[in-house]
Amino acid sequence: MKLFLTFALTFLFVLPHYASAQCEADHTIYLTDFMFTPSELTIIPGETIAFINAEGTHNVDGTAAGNPESFFLEESEGDIEGFCMGVVTLNTPGVYDFSSSVGVQEALGMVGSITVDANTLMDVLIDIQYAEGDLADLNSWQSAYALNAYFSPAFGGANNDLNLNGNETYTIFVPTDVAITNLMDLMNLGQFDMLSFYDMVPALKYHIVPGIYMAGDLTDGMTLPTAEGQSLTISIGDQGAMVDDALITFTDFTAYNGVIHIIDKILAPSGYPGATTWDVIMQSDDHTLFEQAVLDAGLDDDLRGQPILNDNEDSPGPFTVFAPTDEALINFAADYGFADVNALLSSQFMDDIVEQYIVQNVYESGDLFNGQSLLSLANETLNIAQTVDGYTVNDALITQPDMLAYNGVVHVLGEVNFDIPVIEGTCGSWTVNMFSLEGSDEPWSGGRLDIYSNGTLIASESPDIFEMQSFSFPANANAAVDIVYRGAYGSNYGGYEVENENGYIVFSSIGSQSTYGAPQSVYGLVPCDENPTTCGLIEIVFTDDTQDGWFGGIMTVISSNGVTASIPFNQFYEGFSIRSVMASVDAGPVDFIVSSPGFYPDMCGYIVKDVQGNVILEETSLNEPPPSTYGLVICEGESSNIADGVEVLSSLSAYPNPANGMVQLTGLAAGLKWEATLVSAAGKLIKTFNGTGPQSLEFFGLESGLYTLNLITQTGEMKTVRLIQN
Repeated sequence: MKLFLTFALTFLFVLPHYASAQCEADHTIYLTDFMFTPSELTIIPGETIAFINAEGTHNVDGTAAGNPESFFLEESEGDIEGFCMGVVTLNTPGVYDFSSSVGVQEALGMVGSITVDANTLMDVLIDIQYAEGDLADLNSWQSAYALNAYFSPAFGGANNDLNLNGNETYTIFVPTDVAITNLMDLMNLGQFDMLSFYDMVPALKYHIVPGIYMAGDLTDGMTLPTAEGQSLTISIGDQGAMVDDALITFTDFTAYNGVIHIIDKILAPSGYPGATTWDVIMQSDDHTLFEQAVLDAGLDDDLRGQPILNDNEDSPGPFTVFAPTDEALINFAADYGFADVNALLSSQFMDDIVEQYIVQNVYESGDLFNGQSLLSLANETLNIAQTVDGYTVNDALITQPDMLAYNGVVHVLGEVNFDIPVIEGTCGSWTVNMFSLEGSDEPWSGGRLDIYSNGTLIASESPDIFEMQSFSFPANANAAVDIVYRGAYGSNYGGYEVENENGYIVFSSIGSQSTYGAPQSVYGLVPCDENPTTCGLIEIVFTDDTQDGWFGGIMTVISSNGVTASIPFNQFYEGFSIRSVMASVDAGPVDFIVSSPGFYPDMCGYIVKDVQGNVILEETSLNEPPPSTYGLVICEGESSNIADGVEVLSSLSAYPNPANGMVQLTGLAAGLKWEATLVSAAGKLIKTFNGTGPQSLEFFGLESGLYTLNLITQTGEMKTVRLIQN
């Protein structure tokens, strides 16, 4: 036995001298009966292995299904000098199983394996993903994951003949997580929807350059052709090397098959769609006015929706947007007599213009045809016609078609065609003037006014400038008008006033809202009321110690002519602890019908004040829900407000006094018409006013000093009030 072992060891040590003369390779594996020596071997890609048969009849079968590459050496007879069966070169990393498949040799254990090991680009990306070693501060997990997911076989992602775990060499520019997060925000997509969007492969390949370019190889003005097909441009500046508009922040993370550089932005190939239709508009220098109009209309979030790419998102769209240029809007404003384009943007018609030019679904230029009709968001028909110059939309020419986005398409219009409607009811039109105060990021902090006529919503407007902004609505006889403020309570961001068909101010929330922190709503205003039977406007103050804002509750006010006001608190969650509204009521008994709030009704209550501001009803007792009240008499009839021979100005007052450009008149009967003049201390007429009942007077811009307000009623009674202007 000892003699056999001595012979075998001597044979193995002596054999390489003879075999090397026949097989030149980086590594050698010997074959004897039922044995490969060594049976396990680790090499790096590209190294060679010589197989030498020293004894018996064998082959080398490396065709196992899991091998990265296949190899096979034909059957041969070994001899004492060592027969060179062949040399194998393995380039692809991985584990290669092999055997001698002659007869039952494999079953008897004549098997082996070769591990081709290397630090590939895939390995470096994995290090980046899991923040290992020197890469811990790179913060590029998302990019590394995406590149491996699409271009590494171990991740199931070999794509388009590009393999980051293979033998081909590449330079990869890897964006940081911050850059990816910014892109997801721009695309309005979640992480996994972003990862799977349909342009991901070419977008990633634009970050990959065939060949190895170390940081020292990059020069100013160099262009690098990418795997996507377009070229990247290198520039060298004060901050360092740039690739397109991205700064290279970390460099030279090497692998056997390439190098990785970290960049601070996403690289964007030209000719690809904009992220969303909103981004197309926002990034266009010719659409700054239309961009502002879309913002004012509150449609920017809709135009950022990604229903095509994000299957999990319940968002509107996709959209086709016909976007008028700045020049088109400026010309339209001039043609229709607006003071300037800003007056058009702040008008009540601009939202309608925007909605007229937005269509649900995608209609690229190839989808348009002569005679086609599209329904817009404004529920108006857009008529498509084909001319020698191109397609028109309601006779407005498309000057640039097919600005593509991932949620639709934008077509540029060179003009605006829109018929401004005539706002006229049986009593003409009423006008609402909205005033905004600085103090929030946007006028009224985003609040709005909803206008109802006999309970039907006919207008909804929100100011978008920090100046007076007006809009009109049709006024019809025998139609009760409710003007309801929607928005945040607790901060005074402005107010509004209502002018009737004759230009008289019939209601003003300016000044009156300061107690409760928001413009008051008003219910039951009646246009063309030539024979008023109302007592005027009463005030109803709602209280809620839970600050849930009477959520789920309703108050219905009924007087002799029917329902004066229906005030719901369950349409919008508008939390408050105290809130005031105004309501017009008829003479005679008035009912206040309460449907209790859903949250802690025993913590809620209400107070009713008459037209002079006196408390005539208080239902604020805790520990029980607010009760209904029946038959409360606010006034006996018209004669109680304006009676011949009775002094009607005894309660007239103006506040605040001293003033700062505005005062609120109180103590006037609701139906009492009057005229007033404001005179300076030097006797100069400053301003005249006309009105009915209590309202606010404005005289902004006056110098500080003493002024006289002279008021005369329709019955001929006069009264003078001294005002001090701060």
